[in-house]
Amino acid sequence: MSGHRSSFAQASETIQKDLNTMMAVLEENQDKIPEGEYLRGMNALGSLHNQKQNILQNQPRGGGGGANGWLTLDEVKEDDELYEQVLAVADNIVIELCGEDSSIYLNDNYNLVHRGEEGEIFQLLVNYKPEEGNAGYETSPMILHLALQTIMVRLFDDTYHELEIVRPVSCQCGWRGSQGNWDRHISNPRHQRWVITQRREQFEKSLEDARQRIVARREEGIVYIDELHETPAVKIAREEALAAAEAAGERVVFTTASGVLSWFN
Repeated sequence: MSGHRSSFAQASETIQKDLNTMMAVLEENQDKIPEGEYLRGMNALGSLHNQKQNILQNQPRGGGGGANGWLTLDEVKEDDELYEQVLAVADNIVIELCGEDSSIYLNDNYNLVHRGEEGEIFQLLVNYKPEEGNAGYETSPMILHLALQTIMVRLFDDTYHELEIVRPVSCQCGWRGSQGNWDRHISNPRHQRWVITQRREQFEKSLEDARQRIVARREEGIVYIDELHETPAVKIAREEALAAAEAAGERVVFTTASGVLSWFN
C-alpha cells in the first residue's frame, strides 16, 4: 500500500508541475496573444486539473480496476487533500437533501437530520444518482461513493444515539423511564431517600450478622472473640462484646477463624 501511495503522490506532483509550467507560459504571454485565446488556454488548464484529480483518485491499488481498486474511507482519511474533497462533496449533498441548516460539519452533539426524518434521508442516499445540477455530478465515482458513505455513517451514529436516549431503563427503587432521564432520576430527592434507606437496612443486617458471629465461644470466665474482617459493623459488634465482657468481669481472648489463639486482653 505504501508503494502505491508513493507512486500516486509522484504522479500527482509530476502532472501538477507540468500544469504549473503551462500556466506560467500563458501568464508570461498574456499580452502577446488575443484575450479569447488566453481564456481558452486557462479553461483548458482548469479542465486538465479536474481530469487529473478524477483519474488519480480512481487509480487501482493492485493490478485490478473497478470498485476493488478504490481507496477505502479509512485510507482516504490518511490523505488530507482527498479527505477534504470527500467532506466537501458530503456537505453539499447534506445541504441538498436536508436543507441549509444541516451540515456534515455539525458538532456530534447535533443530529444531522430532525428526529423522524432519518428513514427518508437514508432512502434518498441509497437511491442517490449523480445527475446534472446535483451535488454529486461534478465529482468522481470514488469520491461520491465515499461521501455518501460518510453521510450514512454519521446518520447511523446520530440515530443510534437517539435510540440510546429514549431506551427504557429501570431502577431498583421502582422507577422506570428513558435512558436520557437517568441522571435526573438519581439526583431526585425521592431516589436519594430510597438509597439512604437501603444503605441503613443493609448496615443493620450486617451489624446483626456481626453480633451473632463475633463471639466464637465461651468458657467459664472467658469470652473468645473472633477476629472477623474489619468492617464498620464488625467494629461496633466487637466494641459491644468487649463492653459486655468487661461489665461481666470476663477475660477476653481473641482467636482467628481457624480457632488459633491470637492475643489476650
